[in-house]
Amino acid sequence: MERVLSSELNHHLEQTVLVRGWLNNLRAIGKLNFLILRDRKGLIQIVINDKEEFNKVKELQPGAVLQIVGKVTASTEANLTAEIIDPKIEVEVPIKEVPPIEFYKPELHADLEFVLDHRPIALRQRKIQAVFKIQAELVHAYRLFMHDLVDAVEYFAPNIIGASSEGGAEFFNVDYFGYTATLAQSSQLYKQIMVGVNERVYALMPFFRAENSQTTRHLTEGKQFEFEMGFFKHWHEILDIQENCIKFMVKHLHATCEKEITLLGNTLIDAPSSVPFPRVTFKEAQQIYFERTGLDERNEPDLSPAAERELCSYAKEKFGTDLIFVTDWKTSKRPFYAYPNDQNKELSDTFDLLCAGTEITSGGARRHTYDSMVEGIEMKGMDPANFTDYLSIFKQGMPPHGGFGMGLERLTMTFLRLKNIREASLFPSDPKRIAGNRIKAKIFFGSENIRNEIIRLLKHADVEFKHMTHEPTPTSEDSAAVRGTTLQEGVKAIILRGKNSKKNYQFNIPSHLKLDMKAVADAVQEKCEFEAPEVIKERFGLTVGGIPPFGQLLNLETFYDDQVKTSPRSAFNCGLLNESIVMNSKDLIAIVNPKIGHFTK
Repeated sequence: MERVLSSELNHHLEQTVLVRGWLNNLRAIGKLNFLILRDRKGLIQIVINDKEEFNKVKELQPGAVLQIVGKVTASTEANLTAEIIDPKIEVEVPIKEVPPIEFYKPELHADLEFVLDHRPIALRQRKIQAVFKIQAELVHAYRLFMHDLVDAVEYFAPNIIGASSEGGAEFFNVDYFGYTATLAQSSQLYKQIMVGVNERVYALMPFFRAENSQTTRHLTEGKQFEFEMGFFKHWHEILDIQENCIKFMVKHLHATCEKEITLLGNTLIDAPSSVPFPRVTFKEAQQIYFERTGLDERNEPDLSPAAERELCSYAKEKFGTDLIFVTDWKTSKRPFYAYPNDQNKELSDTFDLLCAGTEITSGGARRHTYDSMVEGIEMKGMDPANFTDYLSIFKQGMPPHGGFGMGLERLTMTFLRLKNIREASLFPSDPKRIAGNRIKAKIFFGSENIRNEIIRLLKHADVEFKHMTHEPTPTSEDSAAVRGTTLQEGVKAIILRGKNSKKNYQFNIPSHLKLDMKAVADAVQEKCEFEAPEVIKERFGLTVGGIPPFGQLLNLETFYDDQVKTSPRSAFNCGLLNESIVMNSKDLIAIVNPKIGHFTK
């Protein structure tokens, strides 16, 4: 007897069929027992009224592999067209160990860190499955669009290269038989090479970026949709292809993934085929943000996350689409290969595409002559000798050309309005994880774990300290009162976010003083803002007010105001609002080993 899938049952009503899959869950209603079987197409309900058959499975846990023969009958449940009755059950793989995560339930009531700790099993949960089925269709749609409609040729670039593909220091070095190689940040240089071969090319390539970024939209490893074309009349033709590509992908998802989209709450972005994506220059974008919010960022070199969100709200309200192009970015903010505008060299013929509050694509025209490309490389402080193969194509004739790149995981996250890019990566790598597995390093998450590690460190250093438990203290004054210390002895730990790098920093100051943001900017070489409390909770498992001055445990660059050093004692919350530690300041500084400067006013 051939196996029948869950999606095919309604074609076999009143027939005896064979189904195979995993035990999802068992439930009893009155005298009947219901077994839910999961296969690759969905769930099957099996009604068991034979005690002997039920005894075969009653001790099993979700994940047991079963083979069942039974009769298909119409179902009275709204979400099922058919079910199986009078089953004969064969247990192929019995599982009696309780699963570490409740993947068999409609909702996973666990934080993302816990889900990622159990990723191989959590992937079996239906909503998580839906994300990656949709992601697979995104890739399929991209290939269909590029191959069938754009007439582009797919290429396959190397991942181990001899020099950074885009310059900068944010790349991984690898030992290559005694030589130093790097993991590719993108296939940008190779897709330009391939324009000289096939004119129009595309790829889905891995990327590796050594950014110590803890944000909700950055990974150290991911996949990148790449596209490059030559011989355009105007560089905005690249935007036309980008726009049509996005619309094609959204339309494809509606045609192939309605079940998954519904399961995820119908959150897919709006990109109506009949509505052009609005296009504004970078300068116009800053003006729109200023007029809508009153916040003046018109002299900033980049768009803030808040500005990106506001521009997408503007596009949705005024045009009925979740997407908006921002063009004509400053040359100083773009890569060395970006084409400088013919009328204004301070601007570049480049764009970003924003979607539902997030930048999903960067692209534009490229320099296409040898002298111009050497100029671009040298302007970024790099050595043209490291780009010999790349530069050779410009000696042999390259047409005006350009393209774009968009990250698969970020695109998935944005299309489905997920909260964190790690939800859109099967096995995410970031500064805390490699392929989903936590790095076995001194990085801690959650108030209790951090409290325990602080106490362990203090005991290991054999220093005097007092660990206190008290009622929650919402203010510095309350904390000083319950500890029996002065305000000057209290240490206030503050987590900031760099406006450009989005990197987190920890600054620790006496609790009676205020942070000097200009001094902070001088110390970290960028303007900063206070990190949002909800982000701190999600990223570090800590509540504002309970953050301890041990930034190294959170993998944060840590700074102490010099006045902490001059105080004999230091008192601080050790991860929780109702627990404190009082100790000698010199011991605290010796253990944390922070950077010290004057950061208060």
